[in-house]
Amino acid sequence: MLRNPLTWLLLFVVSTALAGCCGSVECACNDRLDDALVFRFNVDAVNDPTRSFPLADLDTVFLRRVPIDTAQRPRADTVALTGRAGYVTTFTINNNTPFIQSSSRKLDQYDYTIYLGNRRRPTQRFEIDTVRIVDDFVGSKCCTCNRNLDKFIRLDGRAYNLTDPSGEDKPVEVVLNRKP
Repeated sequence: MLRNPLTWLLLFVVSTALAGCCGSVECACNDRLDDALVFRFNVDAVNDPTRSFPLADLDTVFLRRVPIDTAQRPRADTVALTGRAGYVTTFTINNNTPFIQSSSRKLDQYDYTIYLGNRRRPTQRFEIDTVRIVDDFVGSKCCTCNRNLDKFIRLDGRAYNLTDPSGEDKPVEVVLNRKP
């Protein structure tokens, strides 16, 4: 069915105006750390000497991830984190950091192990067996951003709610204390 050329012209003008409106809007979402899990080792030997780590123990931190669905590949990945000052006091686990995202699997589709020392004889080990991230897209007009509704992990059997209480998706740190 043929349309009037005026209809086509009107459709083109309206489409161009809408595309120009949304194309010129800059979204300041800051979504880079939305799903990130941020960890900090307790190094406060003055106030908490029995639960703090000596910096010498934090020269290398190993992270291991294993897919929850063990039929998937790779079966397990391990990375070693070393700090610029010779020790690692904080680190982040995100969808693409420090592990490379090689498939569509996200952060919550893995179990993680954080350990110090070496794989055969770790001096300290922390197990993350649950990561749950529930998010939604919120926006107005041309700008849409990701917003975490719930971020939760279970570390060594203890539940941690990492959802930013202010609702601004800022990372919430988990402090790792030395085990006896």
